[in-house]
Amino acid sequence: MLATDVGNAESDYDSDVNSLFDEPLGSSSSLTRPDEQRPGRPIPGLYFTPTVLLPPDLMHLIMQKCIDTYFRDGDVNQVMLFERAGQDGENSIPLNSTLPAFLIDLLTTLSTTLEPHLPANVHSLLFPSASASKYARQVIINHYLPGEGISPHVDLLDRFADGIIGVSMGSGCTMRFRKETEWEVYLPSGSVYVMTEEARYEWTHEIEKHAEDWVLDEGGREGGKWIPRSVRVSVTFRWLLPGADVVGPGNA
Repeated sequence: MLATDVGNAESDYDSDVNSLFDEPLGSSSSLTRPDEQRPGRPIPGLYFTPTVLLPPDLMHLIMQKCIDTYFRDGDVNQVMLFERAGQDGENSIPLNSTLPAFLIDLLTTLSTTLEPHLPANVHSLLFPSASASKYARQVIINHYLPGEGISPHVDLLDRFADGIIGVSMGSGCTMRFRKETEWEVYLPSGSVYVMTEEARYEWTHEIEKHAEDWVLDEGGREGGKWIPRSVRVSVTFRWLLPGADVVGPGNA
């Protein structure tokens, strides 16, 4: 698998295609890999810089909290959490949040870390004031063992609004995006990506099932190295459309 570190071009999304909330798009067998898999080819609406990382101490704390809280049972590899938008004036993270404290800390850090790297309107989309927030926030946490991945999909159009944040912790991995062509990026440990607009609605994303990834050197296609995968935890924040948190006859 070829991958390269790129700037401003990268959700994971991090749930398996069988999840309630993911929508596969048709066969990609007709797609061909483009020649120019190198830095500098952005996907509209995809924001990713491989050097913008969570503080290591916080990343390790969040990852361990996720494992200890949700994944001690070996039969569980995915957890979904739901929250209604709060009414705390100008706070972008509601003070009365029902999310665990460590996820609130993560959201707060993400808001600060991403602000210098996002257009103001995109940052406001992801971190609105509570009074301006129109939607409930949903969090999905996934636990991956080496060799596991996710099938090509777009997060469900009738369940999630625009603006998705993905956080990749532990092992790095390659994520592939597909439309008429395809593009790959390597997500290092602690990296964060944002999908909006075209990247969110029109490009599928996937992680192939590999035990290691071939990652190109930053300067081009000649050099690179195999990087083995280890345990990976992803945390993804999405906005629920009205009624999307209700599972019933219309949503089963």
